[in-house]
Amino acid sequence: MAEKITGQNRLFEENEDLLQLFEKFQEIGSKHELTTSAELAEHATKVMHTLDEGIKSLGDVNAFFAYVRHVGATHHQVPGFKAEYFWKIEQPFLEAAKTTLGDRYTDNIENIYILTIRFILENLVIGYEESSQKPVKTQT
Repeated sequence: MAEKITGQNRLFEENEDLLQLFEKFQEIGSKHELTTSAELAEHATKVMHTLDEGIKSLGDVNAFFAYVRHVGATHHQVPGFKAEYFWKIEQPFLEAAKTTLGDRYTDNIENIYILTIRFILENLVIGYEESSQKPVKTQT
């Protein structure tokens, strides 16, 4: 779990502007606060759970698309969020995988993880973009 949170913390360390998207993270001012924030740890767990669920659902492509694209669509609830922000998790995720797997993180495993995370991120973006194109239903 620590490796996962470290990856998430690295995401925010390298992209501090992302902290401003989340009201509960706007008060985080130092690296120490970043690494000890319970709220950030909870968010890291949610992010990694989403990626984990995406990977687990790859065996059922319909379930994968439904789940990942729904998660992408829900990011419209975050004021100021942009689809390209999803891509900022790629390198921290790969670094967390490398840390977690240690010697088992071979070139082949790295290629598999790169393809997998990119496929997930592409579909998060698709879900986000498709949800912004749906017409808003009005009551008559």
